[in-house]
Amino acid sequence: MPDQAPKVGDHAVTDSSDPSYEDLLGTIQYLVEDRKRLSQLLVFANRTIQEFSQQARHANKLLALDAQEAAAFTGNSNKSTKSASEPSTWIGGSWLAPSEDILAPAEKMWQDGNAQRALIIAGPLLRRPDMTVSEDVNIHLFISAVLRASGDYAQASKYAEDALVIARGEDAYMLASKAEFHRGLCYLKQNKHAQAQWCLVLASHLEGHEEQIETNRIYAAERCGNSEPTDPGRKLELEYI
Repeated sequence: MPDQAPKVGDHAVTDSSDPSYEDLLGTIQYLVEDRKRLSQLLVFANRTIQEFSQQARHANKLLALDAQEAAAFTGNSNKSTKSASEPSTWIGGSWLAPSEDILAPAEKMWQDGNAQRALIIAGPLLRRPDMTVSEDVNIHLFISAVLRASGDYAQASKYAEDALVIARGEDAYMLASKAEFHRGLCYLKQNKHAQAQWCLVLASHLEGHEEQIETNRIYAAERCGNSEPTDPGRKLELEYI
């Protein structure tokens, strides 16, 4: 009996011997394997970052002990104790004040709820010719923090990047770490969680910022893994909530 021609509306059956079918099947298998490989790499990268962060925190503790011993040896222990005991306040969830004397009026304005006035005061400070490296970096980062809290994430990122360039150019290690902290918060605001996590790891030894850095780093790591926080009821004292 002769073969019947396929009727209109019948589904076409793909011939497994067709070369195009073989190519398509091979491509699909490659994509599946590649996805598995990338997933494994992501898990490995997250574990590596977590291990590095733990090592950085441990190293920071050792450095702090060495600094205390050096201060005691040189007779500067009273000075260190005094600066460590000075009261500090978090403004906007991301700025630790006081930072620089030159920024005190702007910090006060922001703390009182006037972010726009804080920027008006802080902006012209960048044109001062007699700034120290610390003042230059901190003014950039203060402006970045205020802009970020005001929703201007692009400009906030730019000021944080500029601060990092200045700090690295002067080999100012701790100031560079502070710049990484603020870069990380900018990345978080832009939902760039992998970049944020790495910046926060680089800033993990920044004195006085340990809790904020670790909380934000965990948040970024969880978002990198496309998972919700392990404890949804946890109170995150972050500026993005």
